[in-house]
Amino acid sequence: MKKLTTTIIMLILLTAAVFAQEDVQMSTSQKKLYQLGFDIPKSTLESVDFTAPDISGKNVTLSSLKGKLVMLNLWATWCPPCQKEMPSMQRLSEKMKGKDFTILAVGTPSPPRETKDKIISYIKRNEYTFPVLVDESQQVYGIYGSGSIPTTWLIGPDGTILARLVGAREWDSDEIIDIFTSIIE
Repeated sequence: MKKLTTTIIMLILLTAAVFAQEDVQMSTSQKKLYQLGFDIPKSTLESVDFTAPDISGKNVTLSSLKGKLVMLNLWATWCPPCQKEMPSMQRLSEKMKGKDFTILAVGTPSPPRETKDKIISYIKRNEYTFPVLVDESQQVYGIYGSGSIPTTWLIGPDGTILARLVGAREWDSDEIIDIFTSIIE
């Protein structure tokens, strides 16, 4: 019951006008993200924990990644913008290797359009090596879904939500890598 209540509160906070305008206090990294089109929370917003299996069936819990910058990306195999940004996510993952950073790409089966098998096949066919979760319970999407995909959340090493981006982008630019590196350091 507590998890459900937390999820409902998170949804209310995320769907209300909780994102910053230019007059809100932001870190240097958040200012740079804001200038790139990211939404920035108006105040400190704790991430909501979840557990979901990766494509090999191993459970991944968000809170176990505390200490790392987490790029939580909601996507689907049938989504052209998602397909377009995923190669840059792979390159970003490779460029950030060895740093306190991880991508969690979350696919949510909703048969017949999207299935667990389609998600796994798509990832293997494209040889993506960053972590991909299969959210069959729709828990992650229920907490972090914006109604649009792709949607990407940046969760700081301290477990707070730093930013959200609705829509696709090229993730492996020098500018993004510099911002992500400064957040980690």
